[in-house]
Amino acid sequence: MAGLAFLVVAGQGFAQAQAPEIRRTAVFKDEGGEKVLRSPLSIVRDGKTGDLIVSSFESGEVVILDKGGALVNRIGAETGLVTPYGVALDNAGRIYVGEVRTGFLKVFSPGGILADEIDLSKMMDRTVSPGRITLGGDDRVYVADLNGNEILILTSRGDFLRSVGRFDYLQKAGKADGGRIVGISAQGKAVRIFDENGTLVRSFGDHGDSSDRNMSFPTGFAVDAKGRLWIADPFQHRLKVFSLAGEFLFNFGRVEETTESGGFFFPVDLCFGEKGELFVLEKGAERIQVFQVGDLRD
Repeated sequence: MAGLAFLVVAGQGFAQAQAPEIRRTAVFKDEGGEKVLRSPLSIVRDGKTGDLIVSSFESGEVVILDKGGALVNRIGAETGLVTPYGVALDNAGRIYVGEVRTGFLKVFSPGGILADEIDLSKMMDRTVSPGRITLGGDDRVYVADLNGNEILILTSRGDFLRSVGRFDYLQKAGKADGGRIVGISAQGKAVRIFDENGTLVRSFGDHGDSSDRNMSFPTGFAVDAKGRLWIADPFQHRLKVFSLAGEFLFNFGRVEETTESGGFFFPVDLCFGEKGELFVLEKGAERIQVFQVGDLRD
């Protein structure tokens, strides 16, 4: 069956001060034949089926893989999809896709049929370039507008609610526990956290190489069940983990184009499973690595 090769990796764990045991369990990657992932940018997991939904930017597709890495479906040009960047999933299994160059937010059925499209540029009366998107537990859509550098918040039906924040280089936005809204920027303060009304609560995370806590070019993030903020920094080839209060906790990973030592090669996005599985999407290596985070297992 077409898809990404499933490599089982055992016995390799990583630990730092304040870090739980993190053990790599699998790698999904191409092993000859047609490439499935080409410059992937965004990933989300279907908690009901275990499927992974990934934007494959260079091929102009959204790729759906099962929990073993086998190809389930492709959503591409035949549906009218153009330049897919961000992907998200609602409770009904519908797939939301942001088209960065057209300004459209498109909604597909679980089977990949176009169900709705929202012209964000028309809605905002200006050019919108939707990047990574997320759906919160409040059934709201959080869109990182790469052109306006602000967070656009919509209902799942596509009704505009409000915009939040002004960023230097916004990359991803989403909802955390307690109604807090998180935005990640590749320039300026890396993390900005707002209350549910859009008021800035705190900002943290400097750019530079002078400290392990500093960032180079953060792009994607996910918040785990313990409230830790995991940030993908592709230029550092690792994940950086903070509390939502801004305390630096630990780094995870190192530069590694192969899969032998468990490092990363331009990780750009990540997501979590219900049992503490960590899925890391690498644009440079065009693969997905799967880890088990020890203190999230239960």
